[in-house]
Amino acid sequence: MGIVAEPLTALTDYGIALECLIFAGLLWRLSRAEWLWASAFASVSFAAALGGTYHALGEWLTAEPLAGLWQGTLLALAIASFLTLMAEARRLPRYWQWGLLVLATAKLIGLLTVEIQPLSFALGVGDYLLSLGMAGLIQWRKYWSREAGQLRIAPSTSGPKWMLSGVLISGAAAMGLLLPDGGQLSPLVLYHGVQMVALYCIFRSVRAIARCHPGDDSAEK
Repeated sequence: MGIVAEPLTALTDYGIALECLIFAGLLWRLSRAEWLWASAFASVSFAAALGGTYHALGEWLTAEPLAGLWQGTLLALAIASFLTLMAEARRLPRYWQWGLLVLATAKLIGLLTVEIQPLSFALGVGDYLLSLGMAGLIQWRKYWSREAGQLRIAPSTSGPKWMLSGVLISGAAAMGLLLPDGGQLSPLVLYHGVQMVALYCIFRSVRAIARCHPGDDSAEK
């Protein structure tokens, strides 16, 4: 039995944890208005840290603490999904904000009722990807001008384009989980590596819009 049960999986998990913790701190320093996005990145960081510990100590811990680590990972990921959706929902009219709050809350409660099983992580990843996709749609709705046929923000910011890239890359990473396990790199390690790129794109999106529209909140009532 090795010192670390799944070293590469744990290492890439901890890499995501560090990356997202840095992103959360940078967004918090950049704009207090982006506290929801900063909290979402912090939740992903916590989920990855718990997941890394789960994979690192899988051969050392008994079933009960392992189950606690795994459940904590899923909970933190579900909270990150909730915060991601609400971070962009605040840019919408009030009635849309309330509608998305109900949807995000229902998704969160639904995930919390999922028992620990092989599909639970896939459901968590799918839910997070859904929230990212909806966040991307909200950005495009907010900043796309139908009259001019172009984004209503400076081209140098490219916030929605970064978000679109992040969503597509995250989707590709999730599809990679379907690959058969048996090679030198497990599908989970590949997922973590690609997801780090996606998270960087998402951070760039939020940072670009925060710099272009500091303190931007819903201007539509």
